[in-house]
Amino acid sequence: MAFPNSLLSQSTWRHVGIGLATTVFALGNLALISPKSAGQSLGVFPTTSEAVEVNEKSMTFLGIRDIAVASSLFWFYSEGKSREMGVLLSSWVFVCVVDTWVAVKSLGGWNSGVVPLYVGAVATAFIATGLVQSR
Repeated sequence: MAFPNSLLSQSTWRHVGIGLATTVFALGNLALISPKSAGQSLGVFPTTSEAVEVNEKSMTFLGIRDIAVASSLFWFYSEGKSREMGVLLSSWVFVCVVDTWVAVKSLGGWNSGVVPLYVGAVATAFIATGLVQSR
């Protein structure tokens, strides 16, 4: 077995993957239910009524994106398809990176609270790699 897959059992990797899927699902729901809070977490602070409307629409796109990928991950999990979960999460790393890039630009750099987004991107890549290596 290769690193990082050798660190955990196959069933544990699956459980870690479903935990990540649940987190993505929760973030998607946050964006749909509370677009203002979701936008602020990415450095968007609308000050006009037009900007509030744009933020709500943007968060709807982000929220449904998260829910769609989480739904696929839930289905892969229910079918016992760990490698497929890993492949989808490998692609999802690009989404994490772009979300972090947007937040860095919006919040004014790395010293503005975007470290959790960066850690999330690294964790997603790590979990994806472990799942892709599953047998």
